[in-house]
Amino acid sequence: MFSIRRNLLRAAFAFLCLILAAAVNPAASAATASSGTQLMYLGVWPHTVLVIDSVQGKILDKINLPTDVARTLVLSPDQSKLYASTVKDNSIVTIDLATRKVTDSFPLNTGNTDYRLSGLAIDPTGKTLYSVVTPIVKQIDHYDVDPPEFVTIDLAARKIARMVPFPKDEAVPNARRQSLKVSPDGKLLYLFGDNIRIYDTSDFKLAKTIELSKTTDPSTDGFSLSPIEDPNAPKGKVTGIFETSDPYVHRRIFGIADVDLAKMTFDLTPVGPADANMQPMMTTPDRKLGYTVAVYGTHGDRVTEFWVFDMATRKIVNRRAFLGRTRLNFAITADGTRLMIYNAGFQIELYDAKTLELIKTIDLEGDTTSNLVVLPLTGKSA
Repeated sequence: MFSIRRNLLRAAFAFLCLILAAAVNPAASAATASSGTQLMYLGVWPHTVLVIDSVQGKILDKINLPTDVARTLVLSPDQSKLYASTVKDNSIVTIDLATRKVTDSFPLNTGNTDYRLSGLAIDPTGKTLYSVVTPIVKQIDHYDVDPPEFVTIDLAARKIARMVPFPKDEAVPNARRQSLKVSPDGKLLYLFGDNIRIYDTSDFKLAKTIELSKTTDPSTDGFSLSPIEDPNAPKGKVTGIFETSDPYVHRRIFGIADVDLAKMTFDLTPVGPADANMQPMMTTPDRKLGYTVAVYGTHGDRVTEFWVFDMATRKIVNRRAFLGRTRLNFAITADGTRLMIYNAGFQIELYDAKTLELIKTIDLEGDTTSNLVVLPLTGKSA
Protein backbone atom coordinates (compact mmCIF):
# COMPACT_ATOMS: atom_id res chain seq x y z
CA MET A 1 0.00 0.00 0.00
CA PHE A 2 2.85 2.34 0.91
CA SER A 3 4.51 1.59 -2.41
CA ILE A 4 1.32 2.44 -4.31
CA ARG A 5 0.93 5.74 -2.48
CA ARG A 6 4.59 6.60 -3.14
CA ASN A 7 4.16 5.93 -6.87
CA LEU A 8 1.02 8.07 -6.97
CA LEU A 9 2.85 10.91 -5.25
CA ARG A 10 5.71 10.65 -7.75
CA ALA A 11 3.27 10.73 -10.69
CA ALA A 12 1.47 13.74 -9.22
CA PHE A 13 4.78 15.52 -8.65
CA ALA A 14 5.90 14.84 -12.23
CA PHE A 15 2.60 16.11 -13.59
CA LEU A 16 2.95 19.28 -11.48
CA CYS A 17 6.45 19.82 -12.87
CA LEU A 18 5.12 19.60 -16.41
CA ILE A 19 2.47 22.20 -15.67
CA LEU A 20 5.03 24.54 -14.05
CA ALA A 21 7.42 24.08 -17.01
CA ALA A 22 4.68 24.95 -19.46
CA ALA A 23 3.82 28.04 -17.43
CA VAL A 24 7.45 29.18 -17.38
CA ASN A 25 7.97 28.36 -21.06
CA PRO A 26 4.66 28.53 -22.98
CA ALA A 27 6.50 27.85 -26.23
CA ALA A 28 7.49 24.41 -24.99
CA SER A 29 3.87 23.41 -24.38
CA ALA A 30 2.93 24.68 -27.82
CA ALA A 31 5.83 23.06 -29.64
CA THR A 32 3.63 20.43 -31.22
CA ALA A 33 0.74 22.83 -31.86
CA SER A 34 0.12 24.56 -35.14
CA SER A 35 2.05 27.78 -35.66
CA GLY A 36 -1.06 29.36 -37.15
CA THR A 37 -2.32 29.69 -40.67
CA GLN A 38 -1.19 31.91 -43.51
CA LEU A 39 -3.90 31.89 -46.12
CA MET A 40 -3.62 32.19 -49.90
CA TYR A 41 -6.20 32.09 -52.68
CA LEU A 42 -5.79 30.73 -56.20
CA GLY A 43 -8.16 30.02 -59.08
CA VAL A 44 -7.97 26.56 -60.67
CA TRP A 45 -9.81 24.72 -63.41
CA PRO A 46 -12.71 24.36 -63.94
CA HIS A 47 -14.38 27.04 -61.73
CA THR A 48 -12.82 26.86 -58.28
CA VAL A 49 -10.96 29.20 -55.93
CA LEU A 50 -8.75 27.27 -53.52
CA VAL A 51 -8.08 28.32 -49.92
CA ILE A 52 -4.48 27.28 -49.19
CA ASP A 53 -2.47 27.34 -45.96
CA SER A 54 1.18 28.04 -46.74
CA VAL A 55 2.30 26.97 -43.24
CA GLN A 56 0.89 23.45 -43.54
CA GLY A 57 1.33 23.45 -47.31
CA LYS A 58 -2.13 22.09 -48.04
CA ILE A 59 -5.58 22.99 -49.37
CA LEU A 60 -8.02 23.93 -46.62
CA ASP A 61 -11.15 24.59 -48.64
CA LYS A 62 -12.59 24.94 -52.14
CA ILE A 63 -14.91 27.74 -53.24
CA ASN A 64 -16.93 26.95 -56.35
CA LEU A 65 -17.81 29.89 -58.58
CA PRO A 66 -21.36 29.87 -59.98
CA THR A 67 -20.42 31.12 -63.42
CA ASP A 68 -17.03 30.42 -64.93
CA VAL A 69 -13.24 30.22 -64.63
CA ALA A 70 -11.55 32.78 -62.37
CA ARG A 71 -9.13 34.92 -64.37
CA THR A 72 -8.08 37.68 -61.96
CA LEU A 73 -8.40 37.83 -58.17
CA VAL A 74 -8.38 41.12 -56.24
CA LEU A 75 -8.36 41.47 -52.45
CA SER A 76 -10.63 44.14 -50.94
CA PRO A 77 -8.92 46.99 -49.01
CA ASP A 78 -10.21 45.69 -45.67
CA GLN A 79 -9.10 42.16 -46.65
CA SER A 80 -12.53 40.72 -45.92
CA LYS A 81 -13.56 39.96 -49.50
CA LEU A 82 -12.09 38.60 -52.70
CA TYR A 83 -13.29 39.78 -56.10
CA ALA A 84 -12.88 37.46 -59.08
CA SER A 85 -13.29 38.32 -62.74
CA THR A 86 -14.30 35.36 -64.89
CA VAL A 87 -13.38 34.50 -68.45
CA LYS A 88 -16.34 33.27 -70.50
CA ASP A 89 -19.18 35.40 -69.12
CA ASN A 90 -17.06 38.38 -67.97
CA SER A 91 -18.66 38.41 -64.52
CA ILE A 92 -17.54 39.92 -61.23
CA VAL A 93 -17.88 37.44 -58.35
CA THR A 94 -17.69 38.48 -54.69
CA ILE A 95 -16.36 35.97 -52.13
CA ASP A 96 -16.72 36.55 -48.39
CA LEU A 97 -13.49 35.28 -46.84
CA ALA A 98 -14.93 34.71 -43.36
CA THR A 99 -17.58 32.27 -44.59
CA ARG A 100 -15.78 31.26 -47.80
CA LYS A 101 -19.03 31.70 -49.68
CA VAL A 102 -19.94 33.50 -52.90
CA THR A 103 -22.16 36.40 -51.85
CA ASP A 104 -22.71 38.11 -55.19
CA SER A 105 -22.17 37.64 -58.91
CA PHE A 106 -23.13 39.77 -61.90
CA PRO A 107 -22.17 39.79 -65.60
CA LEU A 108 -20.72 42.84 -67.31
CA ASN A 109 -22.00 41.75 -70.72
CA THR A 110 -25.03 43.57 -72.05
CA GLY A 111 -27.21 42.59 -75.02
CA ASN A 112 -25.01 41.42 -77.86
CA THR A 113 -21.84 42.99 -76.42
CA ASP A 114 -19.19 41.14 -74.41
CA TYR A 115 -16.68 43.12 -72.36
CA ARG A 116 -13.26 41.44 -72.15
CA LEU A 117 -11.39 42.70 -69.10
CA SER A 118 -7.66 43.45 -69.06
CA GLY A 119 -6.20 44.38 -65.70
CA LEU A 120 -8.23 44.96 -62.54
CA ALA A 121 -7.74 47.27 -59.56
CA ILE A 122 -9.88 48.35 -56.62
CA ASP A 123 -10.17 51.80 -55.07
CA PRO A 124 -9.40 52.39 -51.35
CA THR A 125 -13.10 52.54 -50.42
CA GLY A 126 -13.74 49.06 -51.78
CA LYS A 127 -16.74 50.33 -53.75
CA THR A 128 -15.30 50.60 -57.26
CA LEU A 129 -13.23 48.40 -59.56
CA TYR A 130 -11.17 49.84 -62.41
CA SER A 131 -10.31 48.01 -65.60
CA VAL A 132 -9.74 48.34 -69.33
CA VAL A 133 -12.25 46.48 -71.48
CA THR A 134 -12.37 45.52 -75.13
CA PRO A 135 -16.01 45.40 -76.35
CA ILE A 136 -16.81 42.44 -78.62
CA VAL A 137 -20.06 43.08 -80.50
CA LYS A 138 -21.88 40.10 -82.01
CA GLN A 139 -23.45 40.90 -85.36
CA ILE A 140 -25.60 38.63 -87.53
CA ASP A 141 -22.68 37.14 -89.45
CA HIS A 142 -19.56 38.42 -87.70
CA TYR A 143 -18.06 39.99 -84.60
CA ASP A 144 -16.87 43.60 -84.31
CA VAL A 145 -13.93 44.29 -81.99
CA ASP A 146 -14.35 47.86 -80.77
CA PRO A 147 -11.54 50.07 -79.42
CA PRO A 148 -10.68 49.47 -75.73
CA GLU A 149 -12.09 51.72 -73.00
CA PHE A 150 -11.43 52.57 -69.39
CA VAL A 151 -14.30 51.42 -67.17
CA THR A 152 -15.39 51.86 -63.58
CA ILE A 153 -17.44 49.02 -62.12
CA ASP A 154 -19.88 49.97 -59.35
CA LEU A 155 -20.01 46.99 -57.00
CA ALA A 156 -23.19 48.16 -55.25
CA ALA A 157 -25.05 48.89 -58.49
CA ARG A 158 -23.60 45.69 -59.99
CA LYS A 159 -22.74 47.19 -63.37
CA ILE A 160 -20.31 49.25 -65.42
CA ALA A 161 -20.90 52.81 -64.25
CA ARG A 162 -18.66 54.69 -66.66
CA MET A 163 -16.73 54.16 -69.90
CA VAL A 164 -14.04 56.44 -71.34
CA PRO A 165 -12.04 55.79 -74.54
CA PHE A 166 -8.62 54.30 -73.90
CA PRO A 167 -5.65 56.18 -75.47
CA LYS A 168 -5.03 54.93 -79.00
CA ASP A 169 -1.23 54.95 -78.65
CA GLU A 170 -1.18 52.83 -75.48
CA ALA A 171 -0.96 49.06 -75.23
CA VAL A 172 -3.88 47.37 -73.48
CA PRO A 173 -2.83 46.03 -70.03
CA ASN A 174 -1.89 42.38 -69.74
CA ALA A 175 -4.83 40.50 -68.23
CA ARG A 176 -2.42 38.12 -66.46
CA ARG A 177 -0.62 40.92 -64.65
CA GLN A 178 -1.73 43.53 -62.16
CA SER A 179 -0.93 46.37 -64.54
CA LEU A 180 -3.33 48.78 -62.83
CA LYS A 181 -2.90 50.39 -59.41
CA VAL A 182 -4.94 53.01 -57.57
CA SER A 183 -3.29 55.63 -55.36
CA PRO A 184 -4.02 55.55 -51.59
CA ASP A 185 -6.42 58.53 -51.88
CA GLY A 186 -8.26 56.98 -54.84
CA LYS A 187 -7.65 60.00 -57.08
CA LEU A 188 -5.07 58.47 -59.42
CA LEU A 189 -5.01 55.36 -61.58
CA TYR A 190 -1.56 54.02 -62.51
CA LEU A 191 -1.03 52.05 -65.70
CA PHE A 192 2.31 50.21 -65.72
CA GLY A 193 3.98 49.29 -68.98
CA ASP A 194 7.17 50.35 -70.75
CA ASN A 195 6.30 53.73 -69.28
CA ILE A 196 4.09 54.59 -66.30
CA ARG A 197 1.00 56.63 -67.14
CA ILE A 198 -1.03 58.23 -64.37
CA TYR A 199 -4.69 59.11 -64.94
CA ASP A 200 -7.15 61.17 -62.92
CA THR A 201 -9.90 58.78 -61.79
CA SER A 202 -12.55 61.52 -62.03
CA ASP A 203 -12.30 61.88 -65.82
CA PHE A 204 -9.47 59.50 -66.91
CA LYS A 205 -7.44 62.39 -68.25
CA LEU A 206 -3.69 61.90 -68.28
CA ALA A 207 -2.21 63.56 -65.19
CA LYS A 208 1.43 62.58 -65.65
CA THR A 209 3.69 60.29 -67.64
CA ILE A 210 6.82 58.80 -66.14
CA GLU A 211 8.79 58.02 -69.28
CA LEU A 212 11.22 55.41 -68.08
CA SER A 213 13.18 55.74 -71.31
CA LYS A 214 13.98 59.39 -70.59
CA THR A 215 14.14 59.73 -66.83
CA THR A 216 17.75 58.79 -66.13
CA ASP A 217 21.11 58.26 -67.75
CA PRO A 218 21.36 55.40 -68.54
CA SER A 219 17.83 55.35 -69.88
CA THR A 220 15.22 52.78 -68.93
CA ASP A 221 12.60 51.23 -71.13
CA GLY A 222 10.99 48.43 -69.17
CA PHE A 223 9.22 47.93 -65.85
CA SER A 224 8.14 44.59 -64.43
CA LEU A 225 5.24 45.02 -62.03
CA SER A 226 4.24 42.08 -59.88
CA PRO A 227 1.53 39.85 -61.40
CA ILE A 228 0.34 39.42 -57.81
CA GLU A 229 0.24 41.67 -54.80
CA ASP A 230 3.43 41.51 -52.76
CA PRO A 231 1.98 40.81 -49.28
CA ASN A 232 4.83 42.77 -47.71
CA ALA A 233 4.80 45.86 -49.92
CA PRO A 234 4.31 49.16 -48.03
CA LYS A 235 0.91 50.71 -48.56
CA GLY A 236 0.83 52.96 -51.59
CA LYS A 237 4.18 51.83 -52.99
CA VAL A 238 5.33 49.47 -55.72
CA THR A 239 8.73 47.84 -56.10
CA GLY A 240 9.60 46.48 -59.54
CA ILE A 241 12.35 45.48 -61.94
CA PHE A 242 13.35 47.72 -64.84
CA GLU A 243 15.76 47.22 -67.75
CA THR A 244 18.11 49.75 -69.30
CA SER A 245 21.11 50.23 -71.59
CA ASP A 246 24.32 51.95 -70.52
CA PRO A 247 25.20 55.07 -72.56
CA TYR A 248 28.68 53.85 -73.58
CA VAL A 249 28.61 50.31 -74.96
CA HIS A 250 24.80 50.04 -74.79
CA ARG A 251 24.85 46.80 -72.82
CA ARG A 252 21.57 45.83 -71.25
CA ILE A 253 21.39 46.15 -67.46
CA PHE A 254 18.57 45.77 -64.93
CA GLY A 255 17.73 47.61 -61.76
CA ILE A 256 15.22 48.00 -58.95
CA ALA A 257 12.56 50.71 -59.09
CA ASP A 258 10.46 52.09 -56.24
CA VAL A 259 7.30 54.03 -57.12
CA ASP A 260 5.36 56.13 -54.61
CA LEU A 261 1.72 56.09 -55.75
CA ALA A 262 0.68 59.00 -53.54
CA LYS A 263 3.44 61.41 -54.57
CA MET A 264 3.84 60.30 -58.21
CA THR A 265 7.58 59.95 -57.59
CA PHE A 266 10.05 57.14 -58.19
CA ASP A 267 13.60 55.99 -57.53
CA LEU A 268 15.65 53.85 -59.93
CA THR A 269 18.80 51.92 -58.95
CA PRO A 270 20.78 50.04 -61.65
CA VAL A 271 22.06 46.66 -60.38
CA GLY A 272 23.77 44.55 -63.05
CA PRO A 273 23.74 43.01 -66.55
CA ALA A 274 20.30 42.10 -67.91
CA ASP A 275 21.20 38.71 -69.31
CA ALA A 276 18.02 37.04 -68.04
CA ASN A 277 14.26 37.37 -68.09
CA MET A 278 13.26 38.27 -64.55
CA GLN A 279 10.17 37.73 -62.45
CA PRO A 280 8.84 40.55 -60.24
CA MET A 281 10.46 41.43 -56.94
CA MET A 282 9.07 40.04 -53.67
CA THR A 283 10.20 41.19 -50.22
CA THR A 284 10.34 39.97 -46.63
CA PRO A 285 8.12 41.61 -43.97
CA ASP A 286 11.05 43.70 -42.67
CA ARG A 287 11.90 44.75 -46.25
CA LYS A 288 15.54 43.75 -45.69
CA LEU A 289 15.63 41.06 -48.38
CA GLY A 290 14.17 40.91 -51.84
CA TYR A 291 13.71 37.87 -54.07
CA THR A 292 13.19 37.29 -57.75
CA VAL A 293 13.56 34.48 -60.31
CA ALA A 294 15.89 34.87 -63.28
CA VAL A 295 15.59 32.73 -66.41
CA TYR A 296 18.23 32.73 -69.14
CA GLY A 297 19.15 30.51 -72.03
CA THR A 298 16.77 28.45 -74.15
CA HIS A 299 15.81 24.79 -74.48
CA GLY A 300 18.71 22.60 -73.32
CA ASP A 301 20.73 25.62 -72.19
CA ARG A 302 17.88 27.07 -70.11
CA VAL A 303 18.79 27.96 -66.51
CA THR A 304 16.35 29.11 -63.80
CA GLU A 305 17.68 30.69 -60.60
CA PHE A 306 16.50 32.32 -57.40
CA TRP A 307 18.23 35.65 -56.79
CA VAL A 308 18.33 37.18 -53.30
CA PHE A 309 18.95 40.91 -52.83
CA ASP A 310 20.03 43.01 -49.88
CA MET A 311 17.44 45.77 -50.24
CA ALA A 312 19.58 48.33 -48.39
CA THR A 313 22.54 48.02 -50.76
CA ARG A 314 20.57 46.66 -53.76
CA LYS A 315 23.20 43.94 -54.22
CA ILE A 316 22.74 40.23 -54.94
CA VAL A 317 23.72 38.28 -51.83
CA ASN A 318 22.71 34.77 -52.86
CA ARG A 319 21.59 32.80 -55.90
CA ARG A 320 20.71 29.18 -56.57
CA ALA A 321 19.60 27.26 -59.65
CA PHE A 322 16.49 25.10 -59.49
CA LEU A 323 14.45 22.96 -61.85
CA GLY A 324 12.14 25.57 -63.36
CA ARG A 325 9.07 25.29 -65.54
CA THR A 326 8.79 26.53 -69.10
CA ARG A 327 6.25 29.09 -67.89
CA LEU A 328 6.02 30.17 -64.27
CA ASN A 329 4.90 32.78 -61.77
CA PHE A 330 6.74 33.66 -58.59
CA ALA A 331 5.40 34.53 -55.12
CA ILE A 332 6.39 34.73 -51.45
CA THR A 333 4.55 33.72 -48.29
CA ALA A 334 3.32 36.42 -45.90
CA ASP A 335 6.03 35.68 -43.32
CA GLY A 336 8.75 35.69 -45.98
CA THR A 337 10.04 32.22 -45.06
CA ARG A 338 8.98 30.41 -48.22
CA LEU A 339 9.21 31.13 -51.93
CA MET A 340 6.59 29.76 -54.29
CA ILE A 341 6.56 28.72 -57.94
CA TYR A 342 3.21 28.18 -59.66
CA ASN A 343 1.58 28.35 -63.10
CA ALA A 344 1.39 26.68 -65.47
CA GLY A 345 0.49 23.35 -63.99
CA PHE A 346 -1.20 21.49 -61.18
CA GLN A 347 1.23 22.27 -58.35
CA ILE A 348 2.65 24.98 -56.14
CA GLU A 349 6.28 24.35 -55.24
CA LEU A 350 7.38 25.65 -51.84
CA TYR A 351 11.06 26.55 -51.35
CA ASP A 352 12.85 27.53 -48.15
CA ALA A 353 13.76 31.23 -48.42
CA LYS A 354 17.04 30.72 -46.52
CA THR A 355 18.41 27.59 -48.17
CA LEU A 356 16.50 28.03 -51.47
CA GLU A 357 15.82 24.28 -51.41
CA LEU A 358 12.53 22.61 -52.35
CA ILE A 359 10.65 21.56 -49.21
CA LYS A 360 7.16 20.66 -50.40
CA THR A 361 4.80 20.46 -53.38
CA ILE A 362 1.09 21.28 -53.08
CA ASP A 363 -1.19 19.35 -55.46
CA LEU A 364 -3.86 21.76 -56.73
CA GLU A 365 -5.99 19.04 -58.36
CA GLY A 366 -6.54 21.33 -61.34
CA ASP A 367 -4.68 23.66 -63.69
CA THR A 368 -3.97 27.21 -62.51
CA THR A 369 -6.25 29.89 -63.98
CA SER A 370 -5.61 33.06 -61.94
CA ASN A 371 -3.02 35.02 -60.03
CA LEU A 372 -2.16 33.98 -56.47
CA VAL A 373 -3.43 36.28 -53.69
CA VAL A 374 -1.46 36.02 -50.43
CA LEU A 375 -3.24 37.40 -47.37
CA PRO A 376 -0.84 39.68 -45.42
CA LEU A 377 0.01 38.74 -41.84
CA THR A 378 -2.00 41.75 -40.65
CA GLY A 379 -4.99 40.56 -42.65
CA LYS A 380 -8.14 39.03 -41.24
CA SER A 381 -8.19 35.31 -40.70
CA ALA A 382 -10.52 33.50 -43.04
